[in-house]
Formats: sequence, C-alpha cells, structure tokens
Amino acid sequence: MIKHIIAASRPKTLVAAFIPPLVAHGLFVHMYDKTNYLYLSLCIAAALLIQLATNYYNDAVDALKGADTERVGPRRVSSAGDVSPKTAMLWGHIAILLASAVGVFLFFRGGPVILVLGVLSLYLSYGYTGGPLPLAYKGLGELFVFLFFGLFAVCGSFYLYALELPFESYFLATQIGLLSTSLIMINNLRDRETDKKVGKRTLATRMSAKLYIIGIYLCLMIPYSIQLTAGKGMKYLPLLALPALIKVIVIVQKNREGAILNDALKFAGIHLLVFGMTQFISLII
Repeated sequence: MIKHIIAASRPKTLVAAFIPPLVAHGLFVHMYDKTNYLYLSLCIAAALLIQLATNYYNDAVDALKGADTERVGPRRVSSAGDVSPKTAMLWGHIAILLASAVGVFLFFRGGPVILVLGVLSLYLSYGYTGGPLPLAYKGLGELFVFLFFGLFAVCGSFYLYALELPFESYFLATQIGLLSTSLIMINNLRDRETDKKVGKRTLATRMSAKLYIIGIYLCLMIPYSIQLTAGKGMKYLPLLALPALIKVIVIVQKNREGAILNDALKFAGIHLLVFGMTQFISLII
C-alpha cells in the first residue's frame, strides 16, 4: 500500500509545491534582513499537502472518467487497478484535512485574505479535475497552475512572512508561476492525443501543437527576461538553470507528442528546482 501512496503522490511534481514558499522567504530575507522559519515551514507544509491532495484526487477522478485508459505517462494507480478510485479519493481527503489544520495557524497570522486564498486553494485541489467545473477538462489547467503556484503560493507566503506585499513579490510570483505552468503544459502536450480520444478538453487539445509549444517556450523564457531586468540579489546566479532549459527545449522541439516527452517533463522539473534554489541562494547572500 505504501508504494501505491507514494506513486499516486507523484513525487516529481512536489518540487512545484515547496519552491514558491522558499523563494518568497528568500525575498523576505533580502528585503528585511530577517527570517521567519516558523511560517516558512507552515507554508511549505500547506503547499505540499494541497499538492498531494490534488494529485490523489486527479488519480481517482481521471480513473472514474476513463481519462487514463491509454497512458503514455507514468502509471496511475487507480486506472491500473492497484487501488480503487475510492481509496485514492480517501488519501486526498486526508491530505486536505491536514492542510486545513495547518491553514488554521496561517489564518491567525494573515487574517481574511489568507482565509479566502486558503479555502479557494483547498477547493481547487479537487476542482482541478472534479466537481461541476473541472478546470483540467475545460482548458483552464494552465491558469490554475499559474495562479496557485505563482500568485497564491509566492505572494501569499510572502504576505505571511512580512504582513505586507511589495511589488517585487509579484515579479517573483510571475517567474515561478510561469515555470510551474511549463510543467503542466508539457504534461498536456504529451497527453494531447489520448486526451482528445476521451474528451478531456485541455488547452493543448484546443490549440495546434505548434502554437501550444510556443506557449511552453514563453513560459520557460519569460522568467529569465524578468530576472535580467528586475531580479534582486545576485541576479545572474539563476542562469545556472539554463542547461536544463536547453535540454527541455531540444526534447520538445524534436518530439511533439508521446512518451518521450516524459524526459522533457523530468528536465522541466529539474529546471524549476535549479532556478528556484539558485534564486533563493541569490537572495539570501
């Protein structure tokens, strides 16, 4: 059972959960010359739990809707019959309950604004693929990822550290939001043909592959434009992520569909990790 819980958690995607609070804390240290490790820990815990819930719900709901019957990506435990969708859904419920418990402490710190963002994030963890308006099935998955991993996670975390929100936080949120969006876009590009067959109307299925790939490139490169023009700290340090960026672009350019894009997704995750960690280091030193 443990191996199925781990598989359904999609460990490679969790980098997108802890990087936003981390880089937000780096900016907080840079601007105020102080730390807030208590709320850094709470923000990371909440983000990871919400991401876990999203992954578990996604595993269960896609199985119920028949969206994972022809997988070209990693194995999905519900669709593969390893566990029932009901079991995967239960794991999501547990993660949401734990996230809610952490959210109580965040609410006492941040007030009504954090309450609204928290409740919305908790709902969307299920509403990404389930509910009356499943975002992933309506071509809104990219927007969700940008908002949640960018504006919500980065700006929300920074507000909890500082109890104010300077404009610099929005630049940082845009960078991380776009890089996180590149992950879901590569995922959707990989699944474009199989999603069409099952009626999963992602943005990738609504656009030509060529135009959608241009969107991926923009999500990958705009953060560097922001870094070079508005970056703080040692602004050139995140350029160390460029080799991973080039690897992603080369793979996507040569292979526009199919399982080979799993490699592009892997390197996009590495790219986000290296960019985020070097961004954090550049800000705190």
